[in-house]
Amino acid sequence: MKNKCIKYVCFGLLSLSIMSCDDFLTLQPEYQINELGYWQNETDFETAIVGLYSGLQSYAQNLVWAQELGTDNATFQLSNAESHVTGFDYWNLAPTNSYVNSYWTNSYSMISRANTILSRLPRMDFTSKPRMEAECKFIRALSYFQLVQLFGDVSISEIEFSSPNQIADYDFSRKPVEEVYQLILRDLTEAESLLANEEIPSNKGKISIGAVKTLLGKVYLTRHEYDQAATKLKEVIDMNAYSLDPDYGSLFSEGNDDKEESILEIEFASGNIGEGNNFAFNYYPNVTNMAAFPGNIMAGGRCVPSKTIWNAYEEGDVRKDMALGNQLPMIDGTTSEYLFCKKFVDYSATTLTDGGVNFTLLRYADVLLMYAEVLNELGQTNEALPYINQVRQRAHIADLSGLSQTDLRLAIEKERQLELCFEGHRWFDLKRTGRTMDVINEDFRNLGLSFSVEEYELLLPIPQGQIDIDPNLEQNPGY
Repeated sequence: MKNKCIKYVCFGLLSLSIMSCDDFLTLQPEYQINELGYWQNETDFETAIVGLYSGLQSYAQNLVWAQELGTDNATFQLSNAESHVTGFDYWNLAPTNSYVNSYWTNSYSMISRANTILSRLPRMDFTSKPRMEAECKFIRALSYFQLVQLFGDVSISEIEFSSPNQIADYDFSRKPVEEVYQLILRDLTEAESLLANEEIPSNKGKISIGAVKTLLGKVYLTRHEYDQAATKLKEVIDMNAYSLDPDYGSLFSEGNDDKEESILEIEFASGNIGEGNNFAFNYYPNVTNMAAFPGNIMAGGRCVPSKTIWNAYEEGDVRKDMALGNQLPMIDGTTSEYLFCKKFVDYSATTLTDGGVNFTLLRYADVLLMYAEVLNELGQTNEALPYINQVRQRAHIADLSGLSQTDLRLAIEKERQLELCFEGHRWFDLKRTGRTMDVINEDFRNLGLSFSVEEYELLLPIPQGQIDIDPNLEQNPGY
């Protein structure tokens, strides 16, 4: 009984508030209250949807680890950094790494919430039902998309669990990558159909048909299904609902809500416990006597820009100063040379884990660069150039022309690095193009470091806590 209950909690599949296995013995009254007092009307479901969206806040803040710290974009600036930080920076990960566990548990928590709502929607009848179904399927697909890219084969669940016997009988073994992707594609195509007749909402914190098509395009691109990716990404472009903001820096600073470039934002709010972001804490160095924030607060320094990305910008690229800095203000009025990232940092927050700047999960520049990549891979190199050049023109740097397919491939890789740095794209971009080990290991060598990424490390270890609970959950090779 004990193992069944722990397994239940492990996969984040509880739909009821069960604190211990003994509670199953007295579950009846609480279960009846839950069933009879909730899930009865549209308001109940709206509240549940708000809870579903709240999981995206943790999703956004987890992106800094493998996707940024684990790449040539970032390093840490912190004396005696914890092993769960150095593990990503040096690619020396252990299955006990707490951030690895966060990827797993947060994703399955969102999946569980989505499954609970989806299991109860069919018996309801209200006008927002199709939208709610689409939101659940999008977030479930997004969660599985992250899991499959980070861990490879993973457990799949599409149902709500309501008893320990269901848990005990369920097959939680890891399913093949292709099976996971088929679930992702099915969820997204169904969400696309459900939102087909909706206009783009002014609130970019809500999932929209544009967000669904964009994520579909990204999934197809990741799978190297270029024709399908081209179709979906061109549909987003042809919607004429999004455009590049002339002011690149405004995308990441206070007041960045609902920008025309935003396709999907993850909303944060300072002053509400648990609703603020922690980007300032991670993106600024751990230095005493700095004066970047109210009260001269010292940051955490766990994911700061690397010298590599600082030196990667072309002369005149305005994105550099809008995204990064190297002169840290000090309380004595001087500056010190430390690298820091300005994106999504709230300079008015009184604590560095309570920022109110929204995180942009999907934006139009990403669509343009993905579409350029797709066209180039389809052999349409000249046709791809205008899309990357739109992004470069906003950065005030010269257009590209006359490139071979190979040269443009590398140019797009670099453009994505500079345009989207510290937004959680770099690791997945390099994996998609098969360039992870070449790029990161070369960066280690250039820095005079003896670390390296091995092929088995292209997948993260399955968290040890999950394997301790279920020994049938096989560990990824090499760990």
